[in-house]
Amino acid sequence: MTAIKPTIYLVKENITDPKKIFKRDKKVSSTEQDGVLLFYTKSENHTPSWANYLSENFKISTDPFVNSSSHAVLIVEVDKRFLAIPLGMGMHLLDMTKIDQNFGLKTALNCIPKSEIRQIDTTTPEVNSQKTKKQASSGSTPEDFRINKQKDILRGITGKLPKDHLLGLSMDGKDSLRLVKDINGLLKLKSLCKTVLTYFNSDDYKKDYAWIDNIALIRDNSVLEALSKELAKSLKNGRFENMLFSPPIFYELIFDYQGFVFSSGDGSRLSNKDSFVMPDMLDWKKSVGDARKLITSERLDSFKVNLIGEEKGMGYSWPLQRCLSWETDLNGYKYILSEGSWYVVASDFFQTVNDFYIKRIRASTDLPQPIADSQEKDYNLLLSQSNNNRYLFDLGHPTSSAKSIGSDGNEVCDVYDASTKTFFHLKIGKTSATISHLFRQGAFSGQALKQDNEMRGQFIQHLVDYGCDKNVIAIPYLPSDYKVVFGLIIGRRQKQDIPFFSKVSFRDTAENGLELIGYSCSIVYIICP
Repeated sequence: MTAIKPTIYLVKENITDPKKIFKRDKKVSSTEQDGVLLFYTKSENHTPSWANYLSENFKISTDPFVNSSSHAVLIVEVDKRFLAIPLGMGMHLLDMTKIDQNFGLKTALNCIPKSEIRQIDTTTPEVNSQKTKKQASSGSTPEDFRINKQKDILRGITGKLPKDHLLGLSMDGKDSLRLVKDINGLLKLKSLCKTVLTYFNSDDYKKDYAWIDNIALIRDNSVLEALSKELAKSLKNGRFENMLFSPPIFYELIFDYQGFVFSSGDGSRLSNKDSFVMPDMLDWKKSVGDARKLITSERLDSFKVNLIGEEKGMGYSWPLQRCLSWETDLNGYKYILSEGSWYVVASDFFQTVNDFYIKRIRASTDLPQPIADSQEKDYNLLLSQSNNNRYLFDLGHPTSSAKSIGSDGNEVCDVYDASTKTFFHLKIGKTSATISHLFRQGAFSGQALKQDNEMRGQFIQHLVDYGCDKNVIAIPYLPSDYKVVFGLIIGRRQKQDIPFFSKVSFRDTAENGLELIGYSCSIVYIICP
């Protein structure tokens, strides 16, 4: 008997009619056997676009180059929940707004032993959101993969299952659950789906993966509705602060497609719309035009992101919110939108991070006030001139552009105060991207001076060139003798605060990096008049 290795999706709990799972423009036929529903479309032959390229250049007919894509989906009901198993290209029939996200991930976490992970997918929920996929040649732990438990959201996990596990040899869990287990017959498929749902409903993951709940997935419908309203309001008003376009695929995939096309549910043809290779929120705003003003929480799912394929019927489509990375506050809690899922930051984790940040804010009384409308390089020069023991190392300023360290021409800091042994790293503004760059700069510099004799020697020589004594930096170099200050130059009406995940980045930079090797770290706000 023929067997399949199923990929399983869980349909959202509020869907009670299986026909509602499919995209509106897909005309599907259906049949039923042994309590399992089959939905499918008739396969049609079509000529791929590249076949025309060949016929035009080689004087050959397109007849040999005909494709036929098959689409089918099996639907199994277990405990009033529908599970969908696409076959062939059946996934392209599914309306992904009806799919329960992270179903496969949670199921896999409840099954895969902590030491048997082979691959992980993570997303860092910052404005410069990053997706990472890592693979190991043998069973590994989250620590082996160097997951940052303070700021990484786990989006996928692949691993080996214990011997004689009910779900097979191994599995891959993301939104869907992929199994390495041959299933023949519909009764065995139904039994498998029941077992899968049992593992999904378990909380066994808390034993080995408790840290995941620092940024916990929200399933409370009332909270989700309130957050959807906040998102719709921000999109409608064009407020994209702390919001990024971040599609749920790796960009390498887009080179097989024409590009991203935005739609708003107005029925207009996608072929008439502009396509974008790597769009941002301003591209979305321009593309949807006045339709943005009609967006509501109820209509969010009608605003879609489409990755258009070269061939008829091929491509991907996601609701817009599946392609956003956003941080927002609601009723005293911090929430994160990542790949269509909403997460809440645990109260104790939030408090720990916030307390760490608050304790490291220092006063700016010994720093000069910026001149109105001055640039970063102008303030760095002003700071260096405010004290005879302060020296300019800003590579963006003409007078110090050659004072780099390392073969790559790295910046050691913006200003160094020899009297207080303080490295100043400064930026104008406080966007997440700006702050992230600031922290990376400080972390690299502090570690390089500690570990690299050549770069430390170059820094000392720059100070000697400024007129300092050759012993201005004591050897051996002890980071505990030095301070690292991150300064943010802001307007007087701006709040002296930074986004939560920027605070997480600061804590990670300081506690797990600079302070770990001895430096003291602080943040200072420098107020423009």
